[in-house]
Amino acid sequence: MPETSASPAVHVPRPEEVPAVLALADRVQAADGHPPLNDQTRAVLARGGQRWWGVTRDADGTLTGAAALVPEAAEDGPGVVELAVDPAHRRAGLGGALAAAAARAVRDRDEGAETSAWAHGDLPGSAALARRHGLEAARELRRMRIDAAGLADLPPAVLPAGVRIRPFAPGRDEDTWLGLNADAFADHPEQGSLTRADLEARMAQEWFSAEGLLLAEDEDGTAVGYHWTKVTDDAGGEPEGEVYAVGVSPAAQGRGLGRTLTLAGLHHMAERSVAGVDLYVDAGNVPAVRLYDSLGFVLAAADVQYRPAAG
Repeated sequence: MPETSASPAVHVPRPEEVPAVLALADRVQAADGHPPLNDQTRAVLARGGQRWWGVTRDADGTLTGAAALVPEAAEDGPGVVELAVDPAHRRAGLGGALAAAAARAVRDRDEGAETSAWAHGDLPGSAALARRHGLEAARELRRMRIDAAGLADLPPAVLPAGVRIRPFAPGRDEDTWLGLNADAFADHPEQGSLTRADLEARMAQEWFSAEGLLLAEDEDGTAVGYHWTKVTDDAGGEPEGEVYAVGVSPAAQGRGLGRTLTLAGLHHMAERSVAGVDLYVDAGNVPAVRLYDSLGFVLAAADVQYRPAAG
């Protein structure tokens, strides 16, 4: 149903339109250099776990925009809104219509005080929409990058005594990884609450490689850390890498495992001949930012999470 007679119509999509929504997000990423939907949102949409979603269409029925309200982490936890507008259909009021429809859905669900919205790349239009809906910046997620030449200059990964690194074994390591991840990210609003379903959804993605999920173990086989790498092909077929997540057990802190695992994963991706490697890090995580700075990563862009303004 349209939000107002003057606004583009926002429709409730059919379940079978999930691939079309994800394809739309891919077109936006190719144009902007930033994915408009994060992996959690894509995984939730793929399994039909969204709380609300809406789309706009052109005259022939082609999707021109999409927005979704999904759980940020736990299924019963706060929600997060993300939206995407096809680059060929911008400046036609679609973003405003989708944002208004999402705002109505949030109000109808009585989630306004907790729901946030992500602006990937923090484009000017996103900031303007946020202000229009009474939202203010609450968190900055930096995207940092190192190119192939920088990867070639990295030092080797030196393992602490008694530690070994091996690839993830599907069918055997799922529970081990989930426990390790929950411990390592106990204070993280999204990563630390990943479930078995979340893990399996990511393992089902085309980019997943068990060899690229590196587990660090002590001599007794206790998992003490991991580096999950992600390698994808861009539109031209050239591989691109990502430090998807690096986690270290609190019991293993202070042994240099974070730096070692980061380097191990970077070397793994370099062996795949990636053009470069991206990573996302909270601006407030000063030790991590310093580590990535020291390895040669530079700031490429920033994502901003918006929340309702105080008062």
